[in-house]
Amino acid sequence: MRKPKKDSISKILREDIVRYLDYLKKEKMYSPNTLRAYRRDLNDFAFYLTRKSVADFAGIGHIEIREYLTDIKKDLSRATMNRKLSAVRGIFRFLKNAGVIQKDPTKKVASGRRIKKYPDILTVEEVESIINSIKGESKLSVRNRALIEFLYSTGCRVSEVSDLNTDNVDLIGETARVTGKGNIERIVLIGRTAAGKFHEYLKVRENTGWGKDNKAVFVTVSGKRLSPRSIRRIVKRAALRGEVNKNIAPHTFRHSFATHMLEAGCNLRTVQEMLGHKRLQTTQRYTHLSRNALKEAYLKFHPKRM
Repeated sequence: MRKPKKDSISKILREDIVRYLDYLKKEKMYSPNTLRAYRRDLNDFAFYLTRKSVADFAGIGHIEIREYLTDIKKDLSRATMNRKLSAVRGIFRFLKNAGVIQKDPTKKVASGRRIKKYPDILTVEEVESIINSIKGESKLSVRNRALIEFLYSTGCRVSEVSDLNTDNVDLIGETARVTGKGNIERIVLIGRTAAGKFHEYLKVRENTGWGKDNKAVFVTVSGKRLSPRSIRRIVKRAALRGEVNKNIAPHTFRHSFATHMLEAGCNLRTVQEMLGHKRLQTTQRYTHLSRNALKEAYLKFHPKRM
């Protein structure tokens, strides 16, 4: 679909979208990335409505929404289609609750069935290969080893690591205070190995004066806060050097952390707290992966396995 121009969308549609996004930002605490995706999806929908001579959301029924989904279906994956429908559902629910519209037409629109997709999980050996691929004692090497050890040791999201400040780290107690989704703080534990790498990195930072004017823990060559994009790039390069042939991203260490904890016998509620999940169902996705490992162990070692 052609990208909509701001002035090609009716004023009423544009104002309702702005109000809804403002609500998501201030009340629901949605991340900037999610807000950008919703803004793009809703602008696409509004542009489609404008082409159909529809000037406001009150004039929309479930038939128009189905026609819109049919129109864009051929170019998009099922996951993207569901995300776009989720954005549309959200704004209609918001407008109905605000009294702007009388009925929510999306209730008569069914979602496409999502195919369960399980994330790539690293073995402990693969984690070690990635970390050990970072050679040398330069300040960047020391930083990158500490960064990846921290990702795996804590199960933190990439945004939580990027936002981490030095005054939120307690190396004596081996803990850190991070701010997750919804601006909710939690305490994460830092393993002894990760704490050692972390201490080594902070010592290098202090001795070289690297990033001395920045309270961020992980900084760039110029001393600025390391962005999530930069962290992803560091992880990708280390995975390539470590010859780990999987789709590796910072979140892979979070998935691996959760799966390894469950495989070792940690209970689901504890892993939920460590990951900062609001809902237990979100954490339960990892039980499928850990069950596979348990099944492999059973088939390999149980005397009556056959």
